[in-house]
Amino acid sequence: MASEHDEDALPSLGLASSDEDGTLDYAFLAKLSLSASTSAPKIPKRGTKDFEPNSTRTQTSALASSRDAMHTALSVGRVHLPKAHVYAVYDAESCMAYVDRVKGQHFKTMGRDVGDKGGKGSRLWLLPEECLYLLERSTLDVRWPIDEADGGGVGGEGEEGEEQQRLGVPMSLQGAYAAFIGLQAEKGGALTLERYAVYAYLKRAGYTVLRASSWDGPGNVPEDRVVDEQLPARYWGLGLFAEIWKSIFAAKPEDPTERQRLGPLVTPGLYRSYADIYRLLALIPAHDPALPSSHTPTEPPFRVTYNVYKPNAVYKKSAPGPPDFRIAVINARETPVPSLDQLAALLDTTPYDPPWPGAQLYQKVRQGYRNVVLAVVDQGVVSYLRIADAGMERERLYERTGGAFRGKRGGGRGRGRGRGRGR
Repeated sequence: MASEHDEDALPSLGLASSDEDGTLDYAFLAKLSLSASTSAPKIPKRGTKDFEPNSTRTQTSALASSRDAMHTALSVGRVHLPKAHVYAVYDAESCMAYVDRVKGQHFKTMGRDVGDKGGKGSRLWLLPEECLYLLERSTLDVRWPIDEADGGGVGGEGEEGEEQQRLGVPMSLQGAYAAFIGLQAEKGGALTLERYAVYAYLKRAGYTVLRASSWDGPGNVPEDRVVDEQLPARYWGLGLFAEIWKSIFAAKPEDPTERQRLGPLVTPGLYRSYADIYRLLALIPAHDPALPSSHTPTEPPFRVTYNVYKPNAVYKKSAPGPPDFRIAVINARETPVPSLDQLAALLDTTPYDPPWPGAQLYQKVRQGYRNVVLAVVDQGVVSYLRIADAGMERERLYERTGGAFRGKRGGGRGRGRGRGRGR
């Protein structure tokens, strides 16, 4: 016998009309349930939540009706269209599932083909997070493997019944969570609820998500690219006159150690630009992201978990290319705030990716020369933080690359000059 506050029990349906500006009401979920009268249901708008709970009957009744509607929506049976019904068989040894007959657009970016392509021995193997995601959205029908001693699975008549006889018992959503997350964790798998929450969120948003090489280990250390030194491009292309002009007006190099020991930072003299003065004030050596650094092994969970591609990007399974984002999933309840050494080791595992030279300074600093996104999961709520190596050694504020500052135009045939009067 279930009590009144038992959330596992399915209470009777008691919908109540709620104002759009009232509390957060789950009654709109009832409109999404499949019914004969609604052929194409629409997602309604939600209202705002109350600031704090109170003991009024109005709020209690609204919460009870909303909870009833939520349980009713969750109790709706999952259906598969006959033309797009895809079966998968669970493999207990690898905690994965394989598909013999592929249908739909989702498998263009998911799964891995094993065997002769197009032959009878070809199968599409799905990772645990891929199986769980497709099962949640009713795109995949996962079956438990049958025991040959039982003589086959359960099924009906016709071709569909023969297909089900060949397969096993349908896997429920609860069984899928236990198999793809619980059982594979006992075998040393790295898929957790936090990682799956990030994966499912990105997939629903349309991104292509792949496991990184550091999914369950340190991964491969990228080779730093050889970067050419920054040349004074402003003097190139002007010939001998530019070199003479530079030799006259450029500041003469000095020994910084001798200058700092004997005299002021900015020695008295004639300076042609503020950049020469700022160079004298630059005492602390900055980090250059183009130079190779001593790699230190990363510590879990500060490792790249997923490689993410934008929805509008051209993606091929055979040649995915460099990802648009690299995401590291972190459990906020078990992991403290990372230290600078941990973030530096994490950034060292990402390849050198400089920003576009023509971009603005803020965009360059924001993207950085190496960047990674931290997906911090706090009891199902995901927050994304971008960590980047800004490269202040290369992005110097005192070196302006744009045109000179120009004030507002004045004078001319404007007012106050006395021109044009008497005409």
